[in-house]
Amino acid sequence: MKNIFILLSTLVLFSCQKVIDIHPATGDVKVIIQAYLYTDSVAHVVVTKSTDYLSTTPPPSLSSATVTLTDDHGNSEVLTWNASRQRFESSVMKGIVDETYTLKVDLEGKSYSATSTLLYLDQVDSITVVKEAKTTFNDEGYYMKLYGTIPTNVDKYYLFKGYSAGKFLNGPNDIVYADNTMISGKLDGIDMGYKCDSLAIAKLEIYSLTLGANKFYSSAELQLNNDGGFFSTPPANVPSMFNNGAVGLFQCSDVQVLTTYVDLQ
Repeated sequence: MKNIFILLSTLVLFSCQKVIDIHPATGDVKVIIQAYLYTDSVAHVVVTKSTDYLSTTPPPSLSSATVTLTDDHGNSEVLTWNASRQRFESSVMKGIVDETYTLKVDLEGKSYSATSTLLYLDQVDSITVVKEAKTTFNDEGYYMKLYGTIPTNVDKYYLFKGYSAGKFLNGPNDIVYADNTMISGKLDGIDMGYKCDSLAIAKLEIYSLTLGANKFYSSAELQLNNDGGFFSTPPANVPSMFNNGAVGLFQCSDVQVLTTYVDLQ
């Protein structure tokens, strides 16, 4: 009798199953602009459009746009499409500290623009990589530490990218950014959270950010790591640095690159 009851329960359970196809409504298509101008390289810009929520295919870069970069002295350059890299690039204009730039994207009869200042990055001293024992949060391994002094008399915002043996250490949803509001000015071995390979070159790239770019990255990190839990915020678009309805980032950054060799310890 017990086996029969189990069998009947199983049949009832499976007979109640029904496959439901979810077809969320298609939202408004948005122009998406990712634009970067650094002191150590030419500008590069990727222009795409948003796709359906459940799409697994990355949106293609749009080569039909006209992208123009202008500084506050009236110098201007129309960026050239690089087919192999699927992006627009400047060939003349590079970032200069304390200069203000405007990027304009003309696409399908509409114009989208953003303005940003390339802020000076106060240089820090060095990085080291220290072997640490296993903890509640980290496995045993070699971890990157940052040393130096940063100003505290004015708000500063930073973006970090870590590398080990040429491998990018930031995960797909890892945006490592910070500000100086909670720092006394002295960086005495700040743990950057990057686990490095032994007997390899470790590298840290530091970028200055404007407040607008910092807000963009902060919101993007929040949405990328939104688990839908009780304390999570509702899903939402990140704040755009571009006008006229486009979603995007115009990051102008001074850059510092620090390297060290990871020895066995």
